[in-house]
Amino acid sequence: MIKILFFIENLSEGGAEKVLRDLVNHMDQTKFDITVQTVWPCDASKYLVSGIRYKSMYPLKNRINGYRYRAEAALGLAYPMHIKDDYDIECAYLEMGPTKIMASSTNKKAKKLAWIHCDLTKAVSDPQAFAERTAKWYAEFDKVICVSKSVKERFDELFLNQFDSEFIYNVIDDAVIREKALLPLPSGFDKRRVAVLSAGRFTAQKCFIRLLTAHKRMIDEGFEHDLWILGDGPDRPMLEQFIESNGLQDSVRMPGFIENPYPFMREADLLACSSIYEGYSTFITEGVILGKPIVTTDVSGMRELLGDSEYGLIVANNDEMFYNGYRRMLSEPGFMEKYAAAASLRSKVFSAHALTETTERLFEELIRQ
Repeated sequence: MIKILFFIENLSEGGAEKVLRDLVNHMDQTKFDITVQTVWPCDASKYLVSGIRYKSMYPLKNRINGYRYRAEAALGLAYPMHIKDDYDIECAYLEMGPTKIMASSTNKKAKKLAWIHCDLTKAVSDPQAFAERTAKWYAEFDKVICVSKSVKERFDELFLNQFDSEFIYNVIDDAVIREKALLPLPSGFDKRRVAVLSAGRFTAQKCFIRLLTAHKRMIDEGFEHDLWILGDGPDRPMLEQFIESNGLQDSVRMPGFIENPYPFMREADLLACSSIYEGYSTFITEGVILGKPIVTTDVSGMRELLGDSEYGLIVANNDEMFYNGYRRMLSEPGFMEKYAAAASLRSKVFSAHALTETTERLFEELIRQ
């Protein structure tokens, strides 16, 4: 049996966390002895199936432990102090902190994998400086796993093909998504008219201000519709200020992080992604699985998901072109219906079982090598 560790900062909220949960929950426990370890504690029983071990570095998330985490990571002490077991494979399942910590592994016999979930050339302010600073981390890994072909291409360009890399698509639990989508919307949240949905962390990456601006322009043009944005994060005050100053309180709802977003997806007429960069969007993948019409900026992974605007409308990554696509989807007769039908066809290629088997073969081949 292969003893494997997945290390990430937490298990809740973000897309990387969700796809990690889907991956480990579908893995064959007769072949893999699985441990998930996080920096910050959570109620793992909500996320992980029976048989998966769970650990956290710290018992509480507070300011003191935040200082400890940064200091221990900087000094290379986080791994020897908090990761004790002897694993065959160690996976840093997110960039930055987890990758830095796992790069300092003292387990010399373990095979090591670093996961890349985004286009690093867009995710950092100075890509060249980032590459120079972090190349020593990636040199400690046997392989770098990218979540899409385009993410791999950008990673290889950034690091001048120094490292062994390949791409494997994220595991998404298609059956659970369809099942949970059948549940009702939360009490007090009713659909009243055409609704656009987006979701994600409220950060600069997701560029929800671009989405709000497009929504306002459509409202000003007389196209009455609602915008729902699920999630939370540091940009919430700025987004709330935009909503208030532009009088959008009646048409925009931001209910926070929602454990089950799929009833919202079911009820929405259009899914919108306004991101500046992505890796392989969980939100859009889930939308395809549910057969929803989609408009998105041209970011990493979208052409692999949607083709050349075959299964969803992909627009240039700027405010004006996003607005044009948003407007076209909502106003052109038959356009959303066309893309809903196309997404339904595309959804057939997503199978959690098949994608999990692909990832398991990677682990087994790594051990054989």
